[in-house]
Amino acid sequence: MQSYRICSALAGALFLVAPVVRAQTVERPTDSQVKKVIEAVDQTRDRFEDQLDGKVKNGVIRSATGEVQVKGALEDFQKAVATLKSRFTDSYAASAEVEALLRRGNALDAMIKGQPTGLKGASEWDQVAAELKRLAAAYRAEFPLPEGATVRRVNDAEAAAFAAAIATQAEQVKRAVNDDKTMAKPDKQALTADVDAVIKQAKLLESRLKDGKPATADGRALREKLAALLAEGRQLPPSVLSAIGSLRAPTQKLEMAFGVFAPATT
Repeated sequence: MQSYRICSALAGALFLVAPVVRAQTVERPTDSQVKKVIEAVDQTRDRFEDQLDGKVKNGVIRSATGEVQVKGALEDFQKAVATLKSRFTDSYAASAEVEALLRRGNALDAMIKGQPTGLKGASEWDQVAAELKRLAAAYRAEFPLPEGATVRRVNDAEAAAFAAAIATQAEQVKRAVNDDKTMAKPDKQALTADVDAVIKQAKLLESRLKDGKPATADGRALREKLAALLAEGRQLPPSVLSAIGSLRAPTQKLEMAFGVFAPATT
């Protein structure tokens, strides 16, 4: 049976970026931490409205797109927060609702920053904006939200399912390795050890996510073990290469959840 080397194209196909030894990452918040940020947005919003100058609150402000009734804008923002609070669950990350909230926040941010310095309530708005920045970061976005920006989060349960899928597919790789009769014993042992490391780390990541524990470092560790498995130049039979190729889908889905596979700085 003919063997083939793992090439950079195959290794790269499993990841949205090239393999790295160490990644510079932003901590992925858990679902419970995101819920606290959402609550903080609501609390700071309430304080801001209480402190906002009454004339501004009940007035009309001219903007680049026309006149804005401040009271209506505040009500829309409040409704967007309430909608997000009601829809965010363990099974639904409410990415669309977060985007809608951030867009509302963009308008208020521009409105407040367009007022004369010393506006009553401006400092309270700064606190709202700080919480919106935290919320945006949890969805791999920024605040103020740029036009056309993507707002996306994968919640813990869904991310755990992706980790479980990696473990399951890695088991298939292990079976393909064990069934092969062409690989030299030392190569087979080394490959099996790398596959076992992926399975163990994937299951650990799945467990932490299911328990609602912080797991960014565990996600990064899984990525590094996958990179070791895919070391370029490794000679493998077609059956094993095929099994490894099937890791692509769950790996890229997990990357959407974590964004932990960013290239390291040198």
